[in-house]
Amino acid sequence: MKRYIIRARALATDNEPLEDKLIVINGKRIESILPSTSASRFGSRDFVGARRYLVFPGLVDLHCHGGGGIDPTSLGGLLASTYYHAAQGTTALMLSQFFSGYDELARMAEVVRKARLSAPVRLLGIHLEGPFLNPDARGAIPKEFLKPPRMADVTQILKTLGDELKIVTVAPELPGAEEAIKAFAAAGIIVSLGHSLATAEQAHAAVEWGARMVTHLGNGMRPFHQREPGLVGATLAEERLTAEIIGDGEHLAPETLSMFVRAKVGDLILVSDCRWIAGMPEGSHVEAQGEKLEIKQGAARHEDGALAGGIHPVWRGVATVGALPGFSIWKAAHLASHNPAKLLGIRGLGRIMVGGRADLVLAGPDFSVRRVFFGGEEIFRSSDEPPLLV
Repeated sequence: MKRYIIRARALATDNEPLEDKLIVINGKRIESILPSTSASRFGSRDFVGARRYLVFPGLVDLHCHGGGGIDPTSLGGLLASTYYHAAQGTTALMLSQFFSGYDELARMAEVVRKARLSAPVRLLGIHLEGPFLNPDARGAIPKEFLKPPRMADVTQILKTLGDELKIVTVAPELPGAEEAIKAFAAAGIIVSLGHSLATAEQAHAAVEWGARMVTHLGNGMRPFHQREPGLVGATLAEERLTAEIIGDGEHLAPETLSMFVRAKVGDLILVSDCRWIAGMPEGSHVEAQGEKLEIKQGAARHEDGALAGGIHPVWRGVATVGALPGFSIWKAAHLASHNPAKLLGIRGLGRIMVGGRADLVLAGPDFSVRRVFFGGEEIFRSSDEPPLLV
């Protein structure tokens, strides 16, 4: 097995970054973390590049519909999307899927299973966004993809997606939501509240039924009001809820983003909510299935002007949140690595640790992604970085 040595100007930990370290990769894992003074123990050919990097854990994106300008619903399309996100530091990804019928769900579960065998990132499963969402808070989701909660549908969803289903978004105010949330939670599925006009009281009730998460906090839900804070206020007050935020600088105002981060930093997860159009230039684009979207001034929109999801990988959120007053890039990376791994309960994911997998993002002093490693293999290298010596 090839051994690589990374010079780290600083590397992310669970607390403050460690400075002037060497990270020794042996095979798929981190063999050791040493002081920079140990460099003389290794040959020059073992080192990754000549510069010192800012080193972060591979990012974990729990809400991603695709990217790279290609339909992700085929095997080739999904793999292309994972390569697009890998080049921006994402090494673990949950595919978010709208409900469009059981045959399509079954097909996508099989696509994910097949893609997992050769994807450059860890495919974590499926986040089902619907069908039990409030039509009046559906955002970019087609109305025909929605239906009220019924136990027959819950049972069919669980049967169709099987072990691939990890997260499901439900609007808790809908009739039948209580039974649906309880059934999903009993099956070990993380229930996320979203696309909802729920009151704070209804949101708190959903937590008692077993909900653990909130989908893109502040988007697709009742606006905050001082006497009826809705799902937003309930989320900020409820310690048992972990919340996603889209930190791209487009979906939330800087003041809102700062408020959410300050109020809930330990239980906040940065996500991309990327759609297929992510990575495309400004202008109108048509997806293979016929959806037409336009990228204008840094955001994707439908023809009616409504936001159509994200177009920036989760690294953009890390940089945006890291620039907030009183925050840092290191704390921001925690929201896109350690926190999602903690929610999923996957040991070793989203952390840099001796014996752990070498899933790493190497950034320059300007925080641009220079190299990405997945399981000790370099899956992305910036064009001005030298290749690894073998």
